[in-house]
Amino acid sequence: MIARMNSAPRLLATAALLLLAAGPVRAQVTTSLSSQTGQVGVPLQLQYQFSNVGKPADMPRSIMVDGLEIRLTGTSRRVEMVNLQTTSMFIFAYTVMPNRPGNFTVPGFAVQVDGRQVRTQAVSLRVAGSGGSMPPPPGPGVQGQIPGPPMPQQQPSQQRPPRQVAPSGQPSARPAPRTSTGEPAPYYGEIVMGEKKTAYVGEVVPVELRFYFRADCQFDNLQRPTFGGDGFTAAPLSEPEQTEQYLDDIPYNIVTFRSAITPAKSGPLEIPPAQMEGRMVAPGSPAGLDPFFDQFFQNFPMPGIGRAENIQATTNERQLDVQPLPKEDRPENFSGAVGQFTLKASADPKQAASGDPVTLTLTVEGRGNFDAMGPPTLTGADGWRSYAPKESFDGNDAIGFGGTKTFEVSMVAREDRTATPGAEFSYFDPIKKKYVTLKTEPVAVTAAGSASAADSTAAAGADEDLPPTAGAPNDIAAPATVLSSRGPDFRPWITSDWFHLLNFAVLAALIISIPYLIWMRRRAKKDARTVELESSVRTAKAAWQKATDPMEFYAAAGQFMVARLALWDDKPATLVDPAEALTRRIADPAERRQLQSVLAKRDELHYGRTSGGALDPEERRRVTDLLEKFAKNHG
Repeated sequence: MIARMNSAPRLLATAALLLLAAGPVRAQVTTSLSSQTGQVGVPLQLQYQFSNVGKPADMPRSIMVDGLEIRLTGTSRRVEMVNLQTTSMFIFAYTVMPNRPGNFTVPGFAVQVDGRQVRTQAVSLRVAGSGGSMPPPPGPGVQGQIPGPPMPQQQPSQQRPPRQVAPSGQPSARPAPRTSTGEPAPYYGEIVMGEKKTAYVGEVVPVELRFYFRADCQFDNLQRPTFGGDGFTAAPLSEPEQTEQYLDDIPYNIVTFRSAITPAKSGPLEIPPAQMEGRMVAPGSPAGLDPFFDQFFQNFPMPGIGRAENIQATTNERQLDVQPLPKEDRPENFSGAVGQFTLKASADPKQAASGDPVTLTLTVEGRGNFDAMGPPTLTGADGWRSYAPKESFDGNDAIGFGGTKTFEVSMVAREDRTATPGAEFSYFDPIKKKYVTLKTEPVAVTAAGSASAADSTAAAGADEDLPPTAGAPNDIAAPATVLSSRGPDFRPWITSDWFHLLNFAVLAALIISIPYLIWMRRRAKKDARTVELESSVRTAKAAWQKATDPMEFYAAAGQFMVARLALWDDKPATLVDPAEALTRRIADPAERRQLQSVLAKRDELHYGRTSGGALDPEERRRVTDLLEKFAKNHG
């Protein structure tokens, strides 16, 4: 639940309760100017900070000083609690624009805070001309606070404040909408994505959800908004940030949530509106009532007292044109990373005895879709046995867009090594619109070779080698060159037609056997691949049948489909394009769309790294029937 946003009287009541609970805290009012000297035409910043008091009720929109133009440009609020002691601060920011050189004093003025008058401090300013000439310092009687009556308060109709700046530093995407009576809306929302209109598949696009609530109305029971849609994954919403802003002379409280979306497919993408529910006390309700009294008057309305109503602040829709990642110049080791990254490598320990592992740490840092990122590829790994890397991620923002992903690869040297393998990491840069490959140099280490590792490798390699054939005919004919002069003379027989016929027969048999041996080797590899794929099919089927988490269920379903397609196409699963294979093998468009939706759901859950809640039994039954039909009709 989001913190309650009220009008000035309710804020005063809330602040009073906090102060009573935490104990007495000293009130402070400070005035600060960004610089005591300035120049004509160069703006300065003036701030008034009220600490441990309620919100001032009558801060001026502008301050009249001859030669200076001083306007209110923003307000903010911050509440802190440390050791049960609450500190509430209201900050009012003004822009000071000098119009002529001279010595000036921004006088103090009185404002109403917590039912009493609080006076701000005066500040002095020396302004130089455009040429930089500084006026002489003021006389003794001009320094410090100027006594006198408080400044007259400017009415809203007399001065229109300048256009305020939204929380992210960019102007509001649209002005405050109007009601049927022409008044600024009491509440509304918007999706802010800057000028972003296009994106690539897998590209992380930062998004802000901003909800505007008029400060002169009362709102409570505000709930976290819902945000999501088809065709993209959305990062969990950040904690809300609350700021204040004037729009059309009306102060608004702005609640901002940060997130990011990652498109999962190419084509037009519609981002649906986000909604934030709450309650608004209609005008005419008694201001500043305790929440218990609010509930009382809601249930038992009285003449002349307003009634609370449920509200739903809704944002606008946004569209993105999602482009597929280019196939041209795509590196073979590209694993799906999209963004901007750097790659570093380190190794520990620097010296390893025989059989001891060396950990190669590969660090990818930057901004992008870390969830879809695979490990870097090792280069020059001869003489090393490596194992599956251990992954970890450390984000540096609220939405996981920026951070560092670490891959720790354990390796054992098969033979004496003086350096680790190098590494390559490829990603697509959506700004440069091209693929980038990062490389690291081998890290110097001293690792003694493991005899057991080398022996096992040699044995494994010996099983895969073909029998030598190229030298066989020469081996058979060799005895003719080493005949003993003291033995029988075989030369007449060697030169006979029978010997030449025998030689030809042996040579022909060897030539014929070579393709056969090659076919046998390929058949053995094919049989091994078939066994592996059939095992993958059985494993995936068992996994989806017992899975309770949507991510696990759809991952197993996708594995089942890819393994089946690989069996039918007689190729490794890594070389199968599921979308292309389904288009080629499934003639029924309806069945093909249903199967493709299973793969799309798998990718959506994978990229979002979220379970998506409990798996619906009806959804499980539907997908199970679809996969069993798929295996039966196309097996």
